[in-house]
Amino acid sequence: MVMDKLDILSFEDAIKATGHSACTLLLGNGFSIAQGGGQFTYTSLLEKSGLADDSAIRNVFRILATVDFEKVMKALGDAAQIELAYGDDERSTKFREDAAAVREALIQAVHVVHPGVHFDIPKAQRDACAKFLSHFHAVFTLNYDLLLYWVILHAAAKDFQDGFGLGEEVNGFRTFREDAYCNTYYMHGALHLFATPELEMQKRILTNNTIIDDIADTIRQRAQLPLFVAEGTAIEKLGRIRSIPYLAHCYQELSSVKQNLFIFGHAASDNDIHIYDAICHITSRGFLYAFTSPRLICRKCENASPDMLNAAKILNGNTSMPLPQKCGDDALLEATQW
Repeated sequence: MVMDKLDILSFEDAIKATGHSACTLLLGNGFSIAQGGGQFTYTSLLEKSGLADDSAIRNVFRILATVDFEKVMKALGDAAQIELAYGDDERSTKFREDAAAVREALIQAVHVVHPGVHFDIPKAQRDACAKFLSHFHAVFTLNYDLLLYWVILHAAAKDFQDGFGLGEEVNGFRTFREDAYCNTYYMHGALHLFATPELEMQKRILTNNTIIDDIADTIRQRAQLPLFVAEGTAIEKLGRIRSIPYLAHCYQELSSVKQNLFIFGHAASDNDIHIYDAICHITSRGFLYAFTSPRLICRKCENASPDMLNAAKILNGNTSMPLPQKCGDDALLEATQW
């Protein structure tokens, strides 16, 4: 079934239409772009890493067709071991040094592109985002950066919890527990989340002057990178999600959303089809509201039901929140694609 007509609503009217029933928010990178441009993508981190474009290390990124620092570090580490097996200690040392250089480059990139502290984000923006979030009982984000974390920490902590609250603090980390209250989900990982060798999820908490410094220390001292789902295709991303219990839990929770899902800052790109497969069960018991084209979203849903197609709405950006203003059938794609 194809929607013949789109209902275009203001954000305020959409909230009223839910009848004060539970609403869920799915955030894409447009949320971060609205604050800091396109600097919080892995591609941008690579560009800001200081690794020379003509270097052998950058060539490894190209050969592996990835912008994932962890994948490159693993490949270099494996190469170092292989060279040892072949008796070439010099080349093994070179590969180990290059793996360390990739780690340091990521630290540099994070410092370059990310605000050092939450105060670097104007208070008016933090307050506006907190007001926007106040309409929702749960938030799912596809973003790696700390913008949502900071907004919640300093303006909405009483309303949103991430499931790490019951974990004992050990050396600057708290561990995720499924029995802890959680209504904030980092679907693709985040800068402050680290997976242990046992695949437990740990959150880095503030112990130094800034959380960015703490994250940098973790990368440097533990030789461990934040958890990012940066694979290139939806199939690869879903495989990565299913391999990490915390991410699998987040995905299951998104799949359990039954009604009134608002999507902001996401363009329904092909490499995130797995996200839209998870929400395609939404029926006429609730609505799918999108700050992008619902038709485009529904095209991405292999299992989209007629009820879902009929329930889809598009939101007019005319709202007091800091949202894009353009709207229409294929609206907001320019603002949300990256």
